Amino acid sequence: MPRLRPFLIVLAGLLLTAAPASAHRVHAGVTEIAVNPRTGELEVVHRVFAHDLLDALDRTDVEAADFLASQEGLETVGRYTLARFRMANGEGELIPLDYVGAEVEGEFAWIYFAAPEPDQTSAFIVDNDLLAGHFDDQVMMTNLRFDSRVRTAMQGPGRRAPVRVSFER
Repeated sequence: MPRLRPFLIVLAGLLLTAAPASAHRVHAGVTEIAVNPRTGELEVVHRVFAHDLLDALDRTDVEAADFLASQEGLETVGRYTLARFRMANGEGELIPLDYVGAEVEGEFAWIYFAAPEPDQTSAFIVDNDLLAGHFDDQVMMTNLRFDSRVRTAMQGPGRRAPVRVSFER
């Protein structure tokens, strides 16, 4: 044990000095898009850090759960998200999304949209700018699931342009 003690002291010191650098989380979110087999609707579900969302909305004065429990909060989040997330079919025609609502679970905000099932699912164009206007390092990963296949569109620093996702074989 005496020989192990200096190693543990050095390791503890390294962990303590590294903690402030690792305390800042990456700005990232995930969007899942799929057709619900029970309802036949296209569902779009965004998951972002709740406090990042509040920061982007300039609402750091309130708890996320309280904000999203209010009508004003729900409407604000819906408008914000609709202005920053767009999805089109393979021909570039926008798919109109209906805002369903939002909620907080732990440190995440979940934002829900629905649309009729698309006629074709061979290709889509995704433009996911959630939080990107507020955080330069924001990364959004959008997973599209159709016919048991998954395609992913990544958007982040240096890659902000809309992404075409193809399901064609």
